Amino acid sequence: MSGVPSFSPSPSPGSARTASPDVAGPSPDRHTFATPLRAVDRIEVLAEGPVLRFLAHKTVDPGDPYMAGHFPGLTLLPAVFVLEALRQATTTLLGADEPLNPVEVRSGRWLAPMQGGDEIRLDVTVKAIGVGRWSVTADGVRHDGTPVAEVRMVLGNREAAEGSPPAGGPSIPAPVSPTPLSPGPDYTGILDLLPVRHPMLLVDRVEALDPGRLITTVKAVSGSEPCYGGMAEGLPLSRYTYPRTLMLESFGQSSVLLWLSTGTAEGVPVAAAFRDCRFTGEVRPGAVLRHVARIDRLMANNVFVSGQTWDGDRCVMTVGALIGSSRPRARVDRTMAGTS
Repeated sequence: MSGVPSFSPSPSPGSARTASPDVAGPSPDRHTFATPLRAVDRIEVLAEGPVLRFLAHKTVDPGDPYMAGHFPGLTLLPAVFVLEALRQATTTLLGADEPLNPVEVRSGRWLAPMQGGDEIRLDVTVKAIGVGRWSVTADGVRHDGTPVAEVRMVLGNREAAEGSPPAGGPSIPAPVSPTPLSPGPDYTGILDLLPVRHPMLLVDRVEALDPGRLITTVKAVSGSEPCYGGMAEGLPLSRYTYPRTLMLESFGQSSVLLWLSTGTAEGVPVAAAFRDCRFTGEVRPGAVLRHVARIDRLMANNVFVSGQTWDGDRCVMTVGALIGSSRPRARVDRTMAGTS
């Protein structure tokens, strides 16, 4: 097939087929759709037919695009890059003419940190659930056997991904910024608060802040971002769709800013779970995303956030629940003395 990741069967008869997703297309420095990184190193196909089952392997590499800016000094694989791995691997194995995209993240739980050097193995099952839609379930473990992720999501082709609007549909009113009770942090304040840096810093401006209740942030999508680097020449506009995994990460960073305004978050803020996230429509370079995040519940070291993301007057994502957890660094960084 042309223009999407491909794989080559293992020459060993009777064994599971192995696949190396070729996100770069015909040459290692040219890829054919926007993606933050090569999220899968190797695939083993275990079963084919109506139900596809495979193992996807990824070693967390501090040198991968975006990784240097995610928790500088503490290399952690972002939770959303697990979703990206499922997208890339499934696109590869189904031989789709266009890259598949998340339509729903029904549930995602992140059970343990994934640090630099860790090999992550995802046990994945894919089943068609309608025209252009596939149910994807995955359970991930580290090389030491520690469970790290449980994901239930729906991937769709271009028609499915642009079809029905997110939950609430057209009745969701376009966001109106509240009168801020606090001016909110400026860009340098955002840098002071968030443990991310370029190019992983995906919040450009806080537009409005009602501390502990509501935040509105802005993220401009630029064609100079790393996810567009190395794109092959002559590709259709659809291949420049901004990765939905990065859009969800941007919403998550906005949620952390809101959480930090409560003064209750201590330690390292990490994603613990996503539920009922829905996407629709394509977002391309030149778009200005506007996230509206609300705290629904705050307890101990956890926060529950919901909200929407807008491109102009289009609601392109709804988040039913994002659960954040604040953990002591010693529980996140296994290289620290006295940790396992």
